[in-house]
Amino acid sequence: MLESLYETAHRWTPTWIKEMARTAGARASCQIGRLPSVELLGTHLRALFSQREINCVLDVGAHVGQYGRFLRNIGYTGRIVSFEPVLANFARLEQLCAGDPNWTALRVALGNQEGTRPINVACVTQFSSFLSPSRYSLDEFAGYSDVERTETVEMTRLDRVFPKVTRGLSEPRVFLKLDTQGYDINVLDGAADCLPFVTALQSELSVKPLYDDMTDYLHAMSYLNRKGFEPTGVFPVVRDKHLRIMEFDCVMVASPSSVPPTSR
Repeated sequence: MLESLYETAHRWTPTWIKEMARTAGARASCQIGRLPSVELLGTHLRALFSQREINCVLDVGAHVGQYGRFLRNIGYTGRIVSFEPVLANFARLEQLCAGDPNWTALRVALGNQEGTRPINVACVTQFSSFLSPSRYSLDEFAGYSDVERTETVEMTRLDRVFPKVTRGLSEPRVFLKLDTQGYDINVLDGAADCLPFVTALQSELSVKPLYDDMTDYLHAMSYLNRKGFEPTGVFPVVRDKHLRIMEFDCVMVASPSSVPPTSR
């Protein structure tokens, strides 16, 4: 079970081991299918992608391509557009995409403004964020989330690039995946025009604040509800030594009344 795999990855475990657990869980779900009492993220997304006929995934905060590989492992073959601003991460992501004609990488950050701004690159780059790591994060992750350097990166709004990334799809059915280390709400603020055309999304929500000034999960859920999205699944990402959830992935779908007639 995916949750059990995550729990075996100790809080000091390097991020790549947690990624192995995620991938193993995805592959296990392909083999054992839907369980009566526990649902895996991969199982859930396969059902959701089939029901909503998803043909375009916008992978925001792609890091080095873990989520794209996860989607391919669970059988999704449609378009993926991955956004990653940190140079070293993007270089690895671009190499991965080179072998997949239906997967594109863009070196840009998404947010609620246009221009350039500094990003904090952490010792373990999966913790990189426009926000500063909280005291809780620094204590819990024993140096992994410490800021090692800053990079100046380009930022744009999803509204601006949405026509480009969906070009060629006669009827885009978009799934928006957000994993931006405390910046998901800022990304959504920059998607006011195109968000009504997103049929489903996944956002990593924080129960324990890993960054200063980030939106907590209760406010984030309320925000997404106001935008017309309703939850279909909640999946813990990582727990602390007391088994308290630090972060969880929340999968949501657009309620029927919020979907524009032209995109139904």
